[in-house]
Amino acid sequence: MQFVKGGPDIPAKLLQAHEERKVAFFCGAGISYPAKLPGFGDLVKELYRELRHTPSTVQRAAIKRKQFDTAIALLERDIAGGRPRVRKAVAKILTPDLAAPGATTTHEALLRLSRDGEGRTRLITTNFDRLFE
Repeated sequence: MQFVKGGPDIPAKLLQAHEERKVAFFCGAGISYPAKLPGFGDLVKELYRELRHTPSTVQRAAIKRKQFDTAIALLERDIAGGRPRVRKAVAKILTPDLAAPGATTTHEALLRLSRDGEGRTRLITTNFDRLFE
């Protein structure tokens, strides 16, 4: 079934599963791009730039292997102020631009779609931002 002209064709089985409360929505960083927020890799790059820290050989290797959580942990150990300073910089980088066109349109639609018949939200996200709140 197609709800929007040019939109995706949603299988009847998926619609039925949604009605039966057997569907959960999994959302990644891509839905926050309209709010001008970075993906995980770009977050790490911006974090190193914001803190004016050149990645060490070990940190560069972690970034190259896309082990971004490891790169952040290594950064926390390397810089003065450690974890609190890194967390403050992450919060700054992850401040959404709510004035950007469509900044939260997808979030709002997903929150509506993910509610079951009893009003419970069935949505899982890996995002650091709080746009679903």
